[in-house]
Amino acid sequence: MNRATLLAASLIAAAAAVGLWAYAVLPPDAPVAVHFSVTGEADGFMPKGPGLALLPAIGALVVAALTLAPRLYRRDAGLAASADVLGVVLIGVAAIFLVSEAALAKRAMDPGFDVIRWLFVAIGILLLITGNLLGKVRHNFFFGVRTPWTMRDKRVWDRTQRFTGRLMVLAGCVLAAVAALSADHRLLISALIVCAAGPGLAGVAYSRAIYHPAPQA
Repeated sequence: MNRATLLAASLIAAAAAVGLWAYAVLPPDAPVAVHFSVTGEADGFMPKGPGLALLPAIGALVVAALTLAPRLYRRDAGLAASADVLGVVLIGVAAIFLVSEAALAKRAMDPGFDVIRWLFVAIGILLLITGNLLGKVRHNFFFGVRTPWTMRDKRVWDRTQRFTGRLMVLAGCVLAAVAALSADHRLLISALIVCAAGPGLAGVAYSRAIYHPAPQA
């Protein structure tokens, strides 16, 4: 986790560097789009200073939270055994902030640049990577598909993580492909909702279906 935190922090620093570069090259009164409608049109703007500083600041807070939160569970052997997976996810989240910052900077320089599409491609890749690793997450109280049934039975936990992980890989591929090939933002948002929420909801249902409580003595 220490190496992962260092790399994640480097990616956030790179996002801040992108913001500083864009701040230097953009005109003084250039607005930065920070919100987009369902059609992909920018409908919220900030001055370039705050607009370019926003994502690196949020990213730093998120990386710090994801780094410090597991310390509350430092005696959790399953979480300790899953540290490598959590580290990869931490790096992936930081990479999303870097991609987002670069996309906003590009959009400020080129109003025709489609921020949503390329951000969703990055999110799809993160889903794919996370899903590929989810089956390696050991039983813990912090990270993974945690339901009443997975928390009661380690066998249910392992099967549910593998099942959900496979769905996340498929969802990530679908989201990245849709974002790369389609400019229909309503379709993209629908795909994001389904691909982000679908595997988790299916995992909850699956864990309940395969859970069989031990018979009472």
